[in-house]
Amino acid sequence: MSELQSDEGFLADGLAALAADGRSFTPSSPGVILVVLDHSGGLIAARGFREAETIGSAGLAALRTAVGDRAVVLPGPLDRAPVVLFDTDVHDPGDLVAALLDHLALPLELSGEAHFVQSRVGLATAAAVGTTDLGDLVHAAFAAAHVAMESGVLVHEATDSLVAETRREATLRTAMARAVRGDFELHYQPIVDLTTARVLGYESLLRWRSEGELLAPPAFLAAAEETSLILPIGRVGTRVALGQAARWNEGRADGPLFMSVNYSARQLSDALLLPHVERVLDELALSASTLWVEITERDLINFGSPATRTIEALAELGCVICVDDLGTGFAALRYLADLPVSVAKVDRSLVCAVGEDPSIRSIVGAVCDISRSLGIETVAEGIEHEDQIPQLRELGFTHAQGFHFGRPAPAADLVNP
Repeated sequence: MSELQSDEGFLADGLAALAADGRSFTPSSPGVILVVLDHSGGLIAARGFREAETIGSAGLAALRTAVGDRAVVLPGPLDRAPVVLFDTDVHDPGDLVAALLDHLALPLELSGEAHFVQSRVGLATAAAVGTTDLGDLVHAAFAAAHVAMESGVLVHEATDSLVAETRREATLRTAMARAVRGDFELHYQPIVDLTTARVLGYESLLRWRSEGELLAPPAFLAAAEETSLILPIGRVGTRVALGQAARWNEGRADGPLFMSVNYSARQLSDALLLPHVERVLDELALSASTLWVEITERDLINFGSPATRTIEALAELGCVICVDDLGTGFAALRYLADLPVSVAKVDRSLVCAVGEDPSIRSIVGAVCDISRSLGIETVAEGIEHEDQIPQLRELGFTHAQGFHFGRPAPAADLVNP
């Protein structure tokens, strides 16, 4: 017996009720469609709990009308999540899903009034998931509905690996929550003056030490972004990075080092970020210009959004606003014009091609010219060889970063920064 059947029993109860009604469900190749009604809670927010209590029964009636005798519709194991069972050897899953979506696009009759109810759909078939166990298929359909809710699509179909992937993501999130204040660490990569090669500051780069393995952001950052965990991780990272800058700058005769910290749109939308930065700078007696606020071009920021307002407030505070990965898309040129940007980092994919592709060289040269006309300094990313430097100087770059000047390393491994 599957975990869902033994824990919830809704399938057994639903199938028993069918049998008592003189019907049965014995498909050779079962399929399950799970419908999450009012997945956003919008109707509850607008109309209250009493109105929402009627969603389940109204949704069941609508779904039964939609599928007719092609499928069995049962109340699901969770409120407002009806389950549709059918035989894929007899009825095409796509046709059934289409019929359901057509009905879900119509308002539901709730307490005598019509209301549109937002829904998301998860589909699981024996062929795609690799099992005929109804409990396991319901589990897979729930996982598929979760993906639909997270991604914003109307319907998602489960694969044979989806449940395992969802379980790994949940385990990863739990491990990250435990690690927020202990197992994350920062590595630092120098940013230098391109003319003199003198170190001017460092970019702080997040690493996670999990079960003895040091993980880079691609292994965990997406999961952190999908949850609220990126917010405490970012705030702790800001404090640690600026604390390191304060230690390096204490009694330093060669001018203060800056510290560049990466922020996503979600972090910049956090109402607590600005006061946190102000508090940390004050506690460490650091100038606001010590902090470079680095935003990536790939992370599209809508103008007039909370993230934009935070960027503007940080710039007013005296922080340096830096656009990362310039040249990988189209957003950054607008950022240069509409945001208080002081530094632009040109993506390594373009920097590495400057010496080989005249077209790329022209593009990079134009970016440097535009930046210079706006009073924006430019950082060439990804420099790995000495022979790249003359061309980059000629194009007008002011700063540089890459393995040639130093790989990311823990603070303890950096000698006389």
